[in-house]
Amino acid sequence: MPHVPFTRAGVVAPILAELERCGAPVDHLMAAAGLPACARVDPEVLIPSMSTARLLAGGARAQMLDDLGLRAGERARLDDLGIFGDLIRAARTVRDAVETAVNEYASFSSDGMLSSRARGGDVELSYVPLDEHAIGPGPRHAEHYFLMLMLQVVRLGADPTWCPAEVHLRTGGVAVVRAAESFEGARVSFGRPETMVAIPAAVLAEPLRSNDAHPRLPQQIIAAWRRSGPARDFVESIVHAVETLSWDGYPDIRRTAVFLGTSVRTLQRHLAAAGISHESLVGRARFATAAAVLEETDMKLLDIALDLGYSDHAHFTRAFRRWAGCSPQEYRRRHRQQQAGSKPSVA
Repeated sequence: MPHVPFTRAGVVAPILAELERCGAPVDHLMAAAGLPACARVDPEVLIPSMSTARLLAGGARAQMLDDLGLRAGERARLDDLGIFGDLIRAARTVRDAVETAVNEYASFSSDGMLSSRARGGDVELSYVPLDEHAIGPGPRHAEHYFLMLMLQVVRLGADPTWCPAEVHLRTGGVAVVRAAESFEGARVSFGRPETMVAIPAAVLAEPLRSNDAHPRLPQQIIAAWRRSGPARDFVESIVHAVETLSWDGYPDIRRTAVFLGTSVRTLQRHLAAAGISHESLVGRARFATAAAVLEETDMKLLDIALDLGYSDHAHFTRAFRRWAGCSPQEYRRRHRQQQAGSKPSVA
C-alpha cells in the first residue's frame, strides 16, 4: 500500500471560517470529514489530505455553495497555514515567496508536487497531485481552493485584487470559475494535467508588503518543523494517524482505519505485510508523548501514566522500559543531566 497523503491542519482554517460565516454546522461537517478536534487548534498537526477535500465537498453540499473552494481561498490568509505561511511571508519579493512555497511544500503536505518553471521572463506556478484517488472526493472544490491559495502567495506583493492572465485547471469547465472576479479577463483552460497560474516578470519583482513587519522564525524551529513533515511511506503514514488521533485518547484500529479512509481488514493486511502491528504503533506514539512530557515538565509519573491511558504507574513503567531501556525516572534524570552539561559555564 502506498503512503497516505497528509497535510498540515492549518489548511482547513480558512474553510472552517468560511463555513462558519455561512452558518454551517461546522462540528458536524468536521466529524463527517474525519477531522479531529485538534485540527482547529494546532495548524501543524498532520491530517489526511482527503479530509480537506471531504470537508469542502460536504460543506458545499450542506450549504449549496458551488463556489465554496473559491470563497474560502479568496478570504484565506497565509498566517492560517502555520509555519509554512510564516516562511512564505518572510520572503523579500514575490519571486522569493513562490520559490519558498515550492521548496517548503514537502514539509507542509505529501499530497502532490508544487513546482515552478520559467517561461520567458514569467514564471508558471503549478501543482500536480501524486494520486488523485488518495486525495478523496470533491476534487473540484479542493482544486479551486488550492488555486486561490496560490494566488494569495502572489498577492502578498502584487495588488490584493491581482488577477492572473492565464490559468490551467485539471477539472472540467465550471461556470463559477469563469464568473469569479479573481479570474476576470484570464485565459482559463480546463481539463489540463495540472493546476497552474502564470505570474508575469513585473509582478515577480514586487517586494512583499508584509516583509518588514513579519518576524523571522528561529532556525531550530524551522529545522524541527521540517523534520516533523509528512512521511512518504505507508508505516509512517499510520504513525501520523495514530499521533494525531492520540490527542483525544489512544485510538483502536477501527478508529485509525476510519481516519485513513480504509477498512480495518485492509489496514490489518497492509500492516501485516509491513511486519508491524497497530498496537506497536500506538505504543510508539505513547512513548514519544511520554518522553516529551518527561523532558519538558515536572509532571508526576502517575499523572503521565493515566493521561496516556495506562491503568496504573507500574504498567506505564514497564512499557516505557521496553521502549527506552530504562525507567521513566531514569530517563528524566539522564535528560536533565545532559541539558545541564550542555549549558555554557559562567566564569
